[in-house]
Amino acid sequence: MDISSDLEILIGGSTRSKSVNNALNRSKFNTKYVIVHDAARPIFDNLTFIKIINTLKTNKFDAVIPYSKCTETIISNEENINRDKIKIIKTPQAFNKNKLLKLHNNNFDQNITDDSYLFRKEKKLKIKYILEKRPNIKITYKEELEFINNLNKKEFRVGLGYDIHRIKLSNKINKIFLGATPIKSKIDIISHSDGDVILHAITDSILGAISKRDIGTYFPNTKINKKRNSIDFLNFALNKMQKYQFALNNVDLMIVSEYPKINPYYSQIKNRLSKILKTKNITIKATTNEKSGLIGEGKFIACWSNISLIKN
Repeated sequence: MDISSDLEILIGGSTRSKSVNNALNRSKFNTKYVIVHDAARPIFDNLTFIKIINTLKTNKFDAVIPYSKCTETIISNEENINRDKIKIIKTPQAFNKNKLLKLHNNNFDQNITDDSYLFRKEKKLKIKYILEKRPNIKITYKEELEFINNLNKKEFRVGLGYDIHRIKLSNKINKIFLGATPIKSKIDIISHSDGDVILHAITDSILGAISKRDIGTYFPNTKINKKRNSIDFLNFALNKMQKYQFALNNVDLMIVSEYPKINPYYSQIKNRLSKILKTKNITIKATTNEKSGLIGEGKFIACWSNISLIKN
């Protein structure tokens, strides 16, 4: 989609107020409202932004200004200032464009650091102040930039999982499970549980990403786990993952087998996994072993799982 017609870049001035004045006078867009925002405030809240716009569109106010309450002790000439009467003015600020343009042109020589000041000077103009309760930090100093960058850092983890099971050919149609998807095939997967190599590999990769032991440690070959549904193993790992406040970012699977052919079931397996894992960022690849080794001889099926987690 080409959005270049909706963008406009104008040359700024030597001061903030002159930059805004340039934009107001030279913009090609003929609009009823205009919003002025400081680029130095990169993490303002979208909900506040929408509230500002909707308030201005009621046509009851000439300007809508976000602010926050003062929580610090403020002094002037060694005397405390009543902070309950202080509003800390923020951006984005929304205005009636024609009125803002007129005020800017009438005060062109003034170095205005806040556009709402022009409206406050005019007693007849109506201003609506909206209390902003979420962080809207302004970056002025290097230390503030470093603080913002630290806020945006996300903790990532990666995990590798692998599972392999022996298979045998059968004269009858059997139901096997791959990625929690039932598949009719003339093979049997030999396993203590239900033999779902995909879920086993994903389970181990999640456990590895959160620095836990392998699937066999938590679900050994005991009587209680005989023919057990592999979804139980996966849910165990997912619950551990959520306990540590991680979410799945990406799942990359590689299945290696001669039988069954995976491609006919690709969509079914991916859709099933998407529902269980609650993500669509899943890649499923399948290949044979080119008749080489025990997998190539059709005696085994294997799966590799590589996943990434992101901290919530």
